[in-house]
Amino acid sequence: MYLDFYQLREYPFTLACDPRFLYFSSGHKEAMAGMLYCLRERKGAALLLGEPGTGKTTLLAAVQQMLPGGVVAQTLDTPLHATAVELLGAVVRGYGLDPAAGGMSELLARLQEFLRERHDAGECVLLLVDEAQDLNPIALEQVRLLTNFEAGGHKLLQIILSGQPELATHLRTVNGRALHQRIAVRCHLQPLTLAETDAYLQARLEQAGADRRVFDAAAVQRIHELTLGVPRVINVIADHCLLAGFTAQARTVGRGLVEKVGVQLQISPLRTAPAAVGPQAAAPAAADAAANARPPALQRFASGWARWAGLTEGK
Repeated sequence: MYLDFYQLREYPFTLACDPRFLYFSSGHKEAMAGMLYCLRERKGAALLLGEPGTGKTTLLAAVQQMLPGGVVAQTLDTPLHATAVELLGAVVRGYGLDPAAGGMSELLARLQEFLRERHDAGECVLLLVDEAQDLNPIALEQVRLLTNFEAGGHKLLQIILSGQPELATHLRTVNGRALHQRIAVRCHLQPLTLAETDAYLQARLEQAGADRRVFDAAAVQRIHELTLGVPRVINVIADHCLLAGFTAQARTVGRGLVEKVGVQLQISPLRTAPAAVGPQAAAPAAADAAANARPPALQRFASGWARWAGLTEGK
């Protein structure tokens, strides 16, 4: 509705987990490096934690999009009350294998044979488990058993567990501590700082076709205060701000529009926004320079990260 007014090719602040719009904050860079390191070194298990809306699912989608040939990956659906056999059957089916009517031992044997075949062929097998905080203790124990497959000193199955902070609590219980001990890499996505919020807004607008700033510095400041730097909430309020700006025929979104949208959406932070780490969002010219020095889009990072991780021939 507001695309032509702001000269955009597509909507920049949708809630879809689109890796094209992934902004690499310092936390996202560290998490991506950790997960690719886990893959490169065949470490076995990595843990990605973050509050709702901080970009975990989008980051996992980016990992999958960046993987070259030679990596066999699937994302596991995590039903809340899955039994161990149901979970293992889902893993086997996800790799294109026929689970038939086998019990636990048959499924494990079929999966182990598949993993050894892929290992002998020089391939890496990856299992992504999103919303892993929903796995019950029985399913978590089954995931632990999957980390036991080894050959030549390396894990045959690489697992990335992604979930909300309560997943860490589950892993510290009696039922989860064995899996907790097997996690080789741990990453935690934090909300964006003020400077990162500014760069995030600009990056998504650039990806959608914008060639100028749309949110002024005061608007960015208020968006950060209202959203506490959570990307999903930033998307919600920024999208409504552009709609309100179009209605008011405002070429630049200021603090007043953000205040109005915040009231309409009943967005009120439950706590004071944390002090930002690093340089703050400054005047538009300085913020533009910071955004340009920080390549935002996935495609600008993909080849470099993949080469660094040893997942491409040009390493």
